[in-house]
Amino acid sequence: MLHGARVVLENAHIDVVGEASGGTHLLALLDRQPCDVVLTDLTMPGKGPDGPELLDCIRVAHPCLPLVVLTGTASPTVLITLLRCGVHGALDKAADFDELAQAVRSAAAGQTYVSQHLRSHLEARDLAHRATPASLSQGERDVLEGLGRGMNLSMIAQQRGRSPKTVSRQKSDAMRKLGLTGNHELHAFLRTYPIKGSRPS
Repeated sequence: MLHGARVVLENAHIDVVGEASGGTHLLALLDRQPCDVVLTDLTMPGKGPDGPELLDCIRVAHPCLPLVVLTGTASPTVLITLLRCGVHGALDKAADFDELAQAVRSAAAGQTYVSQHLRSHLEARDLAHRATPASLSQGERDVLEGLGRGMNLSMIAQQRGRSPKTVSRQKSDAMRKLGLTGNHELHAFLRTYPIKGSRPS
């Protein structure tokens, strides 16, 4: 991945001033090596922060540094959340790198770039123009928090003192509000943006 991205960027006459193999390495590299744009995988290998935690760390330490993210999920909710968090570019890492240079140049110019494949998912669901994310009820948050911890609906119902039918409805309502159409999108969303802060009943 690193080698392929470097080749594509250098062939487009974009200088690659450093490479990092994990979140901790990337943060240390940014502290000593100035750059105009950061290109990072949403899920970094090895120890250290990745996902939203890594993006938050970069924004805190380097608030004006544009971020371009490679992601393995096409979930519209994950993508729109990334964009709302200030990411300047999002590309599908499973696709080829044809749009990589364009995304980096757009980010350097202060513009937002979403690759064609991911943009089609946003447009199909009409999420690209939502002003604010949907608000989840506490019950819906509780259900998603439980699912994110690996519980099934029956376990969540028993823990929350609710009927399985109620829990199933709250799951469905939460998915509808978040624009998620199947369990694969739900699990991708929970892996990237786990629901926290649930309070017991």
